[in-house]
Amino acid sequence: MELLTARIAMLSERFTQAGFTITADKPINFGRQLKVADGMAAVTVNVYCGKKGISIVVGGSQSPLKATVEALAQGRPLIAPEQEGRETLPSIAERPPGFEHIKDFDGKWIGLDESGKGDFFGSLVVAAVLVDEQAAARLVAAGVKDSKALSDEKNRVLANSIRKECSGRFIELEWTPAQYNEIYSQFKREGRNLNHLLAFSHARALESLLALEPANFALADQFAHERFIQSELLDKGRMITLIQMHKAERNVAVAAASILARDRFLAAMAALAARFSMIFPKGATHVIPVARDFAGEYGKEALNQVCKLHFKTFDEI
Repeated sequence: MELLTARIAMLSERFTQAGFTITADKPINFGRQLKVADGMAAVTVNVYCGKKGISIVVGGSQSPLKATVEALAQGRPLIAPEQEGRETLPSIAERPPGFEHIKDFDGKWIGLDESGKGDFFGSLVVAAVLVDEQAAARLVAAGVKDSKALSDEKNRVLANSIRKECSGRFIELEWTPAQYNEIYSQFKREGRNLNHLLAFSHARALESLLALEPANFALADQFAHERFIQSELLDKGRMITLIQMHKAERNVAVAAASILARDRFLAAMAALAARFSMIFPKGATHVIPVARDFAGEYGKEALNQVCKLHFKTFDEI
């Protein structure tokens, strides 16, 4: 019933923002019924949740109120009578963050995020998640938000929920420390830096997801100039609208990607601990003693298997 609850919440917000009052909210067979009033008249809005998802039926005889409520329920822009036939933009309140002013936004998009970039030990993971409005509502109802605001345990639980909800619609791209170091060294020889590596990784994750299912829009965090990712995209990626913005995790698709990336990073850290019988700290502080202990047991050359060699911390070891 999480989908029904999320949709009721979304509809209630839309009706309230439009100036209407919800005078009743009661359960009905297979759903719930809202009564929406404008001060002079009222209509019923039956919201059903079945095997095929959500369906909405607005009751009452045809009237301006019913037409307006139907438009709001379907997520269509409100058009004043004198504007009929003219093209208008949907209300900004109905757009997910990042797409407020995109004229042809179709309600289906990819979110991208990474984990491990600032960690001395462990992999770099980039995740991409494709959602539509229905999936986004369910993810919000499940509590999906930026992974940095979650405990590791909560992150793990939500990651499993996201993989189930977005089955066939996500990619987790992992560069192990050895792979990461090889790619970074190659980029450095070419005069490129960490931002280029991140852009390359985001582009590969995006291209891999587009190969599974096409989409027209994607959103990523602004970690460098937008040309960095754009320059790494291949044929499929160059056909979409890619937006980059600061604090992109406010968008549920990006938040979902951050959770998947974090969960995959934590799993990779656990695998390293099991492989070498040693606990590796997260982050970039308190790592030197552990790295020295590791090098003392396995040899300095083996550090390539567990850490990112370009960190300044490596020189201190």
